[in-house]
Formats: sequence, C-alpha cells, structure tokens
Amino acid sequence: MSAMLVDSFESRSCQDPPHLINPYNSEVILLSYQGGRISCDHMAFSAITDPDLVKFQLMINPMYHEDPDCAFSLIYKSILQSKALTTFNCSWFAVEKYFFKMTRNSTFYVQLNLHTSVTHRARFKLKIIPMGAEFNTEEVIGVIAGGTIGGLLLICLIGFGCCIFRKRQKQEKKSENVN
Repeated sequence: MSAMLVDSFESRSCQDPPHLINPYNSEVILLSYQGGRISCDHMAFSAITDPDLVKFQLMINPMYHEDPDCAFSLIYKSILQSKALTTFNCSWFAVEKYFFKMTRNSTFYVQLNLHTSVTHRARFKLKIIPMGAEFNTEEVIGVIAGGTIGGLLLICLIGFGCCIFRKRQKQEKKSENVN
C-alpha cells in the first residue's frame, strides 16, 4: 500500500520547504486548488539527496481541472524563474498525464497564476507519483571488487614476505652450521 500526502495551494506558504520526493517508496501526493485564497503561487517538489539515485520520472496525473471563469493558469516549470514547460488554462485543461525526468539535484514546480479575484468556481487536483527510479550500483560493485582484489593482493604480499623471511632464516642457520 502506498502512502498518500494531501496538500493544497490554500494551505501552503512560500516559507514551507519543498516536498521531498522519495522514489524508493510509492508515496503519492495529491495537490489541489479549490478556488480559495492563496499565500504562495507555487509548490516545489525536490528529489531526496541520495548519492545512489541517478534518475526517475515524476508522473503528474490530473484528476480534474475546472475553470469556467478563466480565473487561473496552471504552469509546470523546472526552474521557478524560467520559461514554462507547459501551461494549462481555461481553454487548454490539464487532462493528460505529464512526465518530468528528475535527478537527485532537480526540482519540479507547479505554479498557479490567478487572473482574477473571482476564483470560487476554479479548481483542480493533481496526483503526483514518482516512478521508474534508476540507482547507480556501479560504484558499489567497484568498491566490492576493488576491496576483494586489494585484499587478495595484500594476502599474497604477506605470504611472499613470509617466504622470503623464512628463506633468509634457513640461509642464516646454514651459514652458522658451516662455521
């Protein structure tokens, strides 16, 4: 069973930290707007900081999008002050799934631009799901292989050193016996 986190634009402030997306688990985030007042026009979703995480996809699945008064635009961005990845409004509803490729250093933004103060009939709900995570196992394999080879080499060098030491002891005993 996957965990579910419910959040809305009406309850968030810009001082809230970004939602941390963990592709290890199946956490689903439900993000909504129900026509109320907002104190922050965007929400951020960042990947957890895991050195083994290479990349994953964030699926944004719109559950509904209603805006009969053309009160808002819904914008997806990779950088808050950058050009929009895609924009939805009253003439182009968010109905299709959207996939965003994330790495361990990336952030995805959902921005809400209100065009009018009459927003009581405007609403949407998005289901945000991390999927398809890829992890870097090459480094782990390299450390294990390197440690194994290094350990074997160390054992061989110790054995070789013992053989040389014993050989010298035998030679010293022979030279003492001859005298």
